[in-house]
Amino acid sequence: MNQHLHATIAYIACRLIVGKRVASLYNLTASREIDMSTLPDTASLRIFDEKHRDYVPGFASNCTCQYQPAGGPPVEIFLNERTFIVHVDGSDAYFIGNIQRDMVYLYDHRESAHFRYRVIAYVEDMERAARTGEGGLAASEEESL
Repeated sequence: MNQHLHATIAYIACRLIVGKRVASLYNLTASREIDMSTLPDTASLRIFDEKHRDYVPGFASNCTCQYQPAGGPPVEIFLNERTFIVHVDGSDAYFIGNIQRDMVYLYDHRESAHFRYRVIAYVEDMERAARTGEGGLAASEEESL
């Protein structure tokens, strides 16, 4: 379960700090790719995205947001520039992390463990590449093969 929670936290931090939706992450600790669309909480992430669609990313100072996962307690997110602290309400679970370029660094205090995620792709970049035909064959060319 924590691997999903960690990936969700990385997604939310990127959404609020970078301003883009993460399509996939690479978990450097576990040496595996995570497709964000396969997480069990994608519906809640879509609601979060819709709620924060007008949010202007950047170097927020002392900003607090809330995320409500499906079937779980609310999660409070505190942002200070590129650093974030996440607390799961009603629990002693909390996380601290930061974003540097395409890396998300996360420390899970309950597990006393560090995690590193590399952003492989953002949804907006993939959509732009699909519209412009970058990154391989155009859709019409792939269909004819």
